[in-house]
Amino acid sequence: LDPLRTKFEAHVRRSGLLAVEKVAQAGEAVDPKQYVDALLEVNVRYTALVNTAFSEDAEFVRALDNACREYVNRNQVCQKNSSKSPELLSKHADNVLKRSQKSSEEDDMEKLLNQVMTIFKYIEDKDVFQKFYSKMLAKRLVHGTSASGDAETSMISKLKDASGFEYTNKLQRMFQDMQTSKDLNKGYEEHQKNSLSGGDSGMDTSYQILGAGFWPLQPPTTNFAPPISLVKAYERFTHFYNDKHGGRKLTWLWNLCKGEIRANYVKMGKVAYTFQVSTYQMAILLLFNDSDTVTYDEIAATTILAKETLDPSIGIMLKARVLTAVPEGKTEPGTTYSLNYNFKHKKTKVNLNIAIKAEQKQEAEETHKTIEEDRKMLMQSAIVRIMKSRKTMKHTQLVSETISQIKSRFSPKVADIKKCIDILLEKEYLERLEGDELGYLA
Repeated sequence: LDPLRTKFEAHVRRSGLLAVEKVAQAGEAVDPKQYVDALLEVNVRYTALVNTAFSEDAEFVRALDNACREYVNRNQVCQKNSSKSPELLSKHADNVLKRSQKSSEEDDMEKLLNQVMTIFKYIEDKDVFQKFYSKMLAKRLVHGTSASGDAETSMISKLKDASGFEYTNKLQRMFQDMQTSKDLNKGYEEHQKNSLSGGDSGMDTSYQILGAGFWPLQPPTTNFAPPISLVKAYERFTHFYNDKHGGRKLTWLWNLCKGEIRANYVKMGKVAYTFQVSTYQMAILLLFNDSDTVTYDEIAATTILAKETLDPSIGIMLKARVLTAVPEGKTEPGTTYSLNYNFKHKKTKVNLNIAIKAEQKQEAEETHKTIEEDRKMLMQSAIVRIMKSRKTMKHTQLVSETISQIKSRFSPKVADIKKCIDILLEKEYLERLEGDELGYLA
């Protein structure tokens, strides 16, 4: 049966590569769902064949797994970027977990999550999936866009079963922080009711306290001067929090803050429109409470936002026709903006807090950079751990042992391991002995 198994493995691999080629026509912008569906369709088809025609023969199962691993990790989409499969799989998982599920579709959700795990099994760079997945989970939790808490915990449980406690430890801590934040907000509401200062002057506010060591979130890269109404609210909360937790430092992630603002100047029938906005957009719109027209330079000076953040924030509101500009459509110095009193929309609640493609691309690039740094640290710690236990070891053996220890997280390149060994020699964790031998320095 060996020749048949070899031909079967080659055939499955070819089928997988052809399936990917069909969805890779779009170039850079490969749709995550189409990509994962293509990978799955081949796997499902040949799994059924192995189960029925070959009675789940262990050698044919192994041949199928080898072929799937090959076409999942080394295909046309992965040519430019070998980490593309785990990135697209994590984006597909994000879309699945963001879907608005009805209770009758819970079984469907479980099926979709199992499909994600089928492909996850074959992913070699599991650290890339983890990094992108944790960033997307963080945003789902912060923005409240998860389809269901049960689905989220089910997915984490599946990842834990597949890759161990350490792989999902930070994901579970993120859920704990969300629960702690809920309890904290309840306490703050009580505090506000009993406060002599009268609370947040007509504003409903809620706060999330996220542990910096567990959440893959970066503080904003731009300066920002929040509007006075917000300053009063967050200073009041900061004072309350510091009384409870002395010694902790709060860093405000303005880039992730959002709110709703009522447009009393324009209505659908008798109902005023409500704009769902980022905090940056809120700061811009609130300027129109004091003036009918505001210039670009005034907005820039008041909010102190960097141009790369300010321009898209204004641009989205121009595109939605919430604001009008003279000259028309411009986001640059010398432009004057006014509220559009003829604004119309089919919904009374209008979402202006839309992700900017340039920001998403930059975030993906930054994520890949942090993955590279994390890998260097992981390889170095594995090398030190091995050498601490062995004391002396041949260079080639150390490379092989390092690959063996970390291949469950990603497939390391021999050249990268050698670089890490050189770094540890420079840092005097290791020393060169006679011949090919390396020694551990305590």
